[in-house]
Amino acid sequence: LGAGTAQVCTAAMTYGFKIVQEMVSGLEQWMDERGYSRLDELIGKAVPNVTDWQYLNLNYVTKARIDQDKCIQCGRCYAACEDTSHQAISNVPKNGKRHFEVIDEECVACNLCIEVCPVESCITMVRLTEGTDPRTG
Repeated sequence: LGAGTAQVCTAAMTYGFKIVQEMVSGLEQWMDERGYSRLDELIGKAVPNVTDWQYLNLNYVTKARIDQDKCIQCGRCYAACEDTSHQAISNVPKNGKRHFEVIDEECVACNLCIEVCPVESCITMVRLTEGTDPRTG
């Protein structure tokens, strides 16, 4: 919306601090491709997309799903969710192996688990049947 700084948490935890330079390079490339020369030119660009809660469909509920056949049990999703988000992924061993599963009652569909997962389409967001999410009142 107009911040002059960015906060990095999970990326640095997962990939190390070298990721910061890669993020700077990526931002510079993105800005060049779109004709921006200064960060302050981005201020306010997201404002037209901000809306009031009353216009959101709070009955539209999605939750993360982990495809156990694709999961390599690396634990990145668990670590990211446990340390920086909602503690919505359980780590309960099954058949002597690590087993990660989403706790629907805690999941807010923030996509953090998808972002840190190294396996394409291992974690997806699935729309649940319409109903009121108890966290929204």
